[in-house]
Amino acid sequence: MKNMLNVKPKSQLFPIPMIMGCEGTASSMLLNYYGKQIDATYIMKHWPRHDNNPKKGYVGNHFFVKFGHHQTIFPNVLAEFLNQFDDDIVDGTGTELSELEKHIEKGHPVVIYHTILGQSPIKKTFKIESKGKEYITNIHVTLLVGFDDDYYYYIDPLWKQWKGMVIYPALWPSKKQIIKIRKNKMRTSFNHPGKMCVYKKI
Repeated sequence: MKNMLNVKPKSQLFPIPMIMGCEGTASSMLLNYYGKQIDATYIMKHWPRHDNNPKKGYVGNHFFVKFGHHQTIFPNVLAEFLNQFDDDIVDGTGTELSELEKHIEKGHPVVIYHTILGQSPIKKTFKIESKGKEYITNIHVTLLVGFDDDYYYYIDPLWKQWKGMVIYPALWPSKKQIIKIRKNKMRTSFNHPGKMCVYKKI
């Protein structure tokens, strides 16, 4: 049986291309789903920032790539920031995908961190506050919106999928941003970066 939430897709490339704006766009979709009309641009303008530590704030600029940096914001900081719009949003890091299915069943989408399009994880050491720290570098942040017996479905702020195969940039929002991925592939993609996610408490 297929469980699918009706979430309106947003693109990080529309109307202004935000090349590194997946976290803010996925968060905006989450808030909009709950009736909070908060734009991705507002989120990314006001969230905490840090020079190099994503556990303390967003690293870099969402408009362009900052080479040599782990350019993201981790769920602990992101969830705390989103609390100003919804008190029940929490850092769900460590939650198994099978448990996230319960959130979908109860009508709650989940912001998830995983490798881009389910790619094999790529490790890289970054300088974090003068110390070397290894992270999965090819992470991407999307919104988990559905599942069935064999697949997970997520809205990708950056990519579209045509007929379950062809991938191309999401130059404008559409339902084609709902990406279908086999469950075992998503587990690897989600687990390796650390089972990082943000959701509304159920």
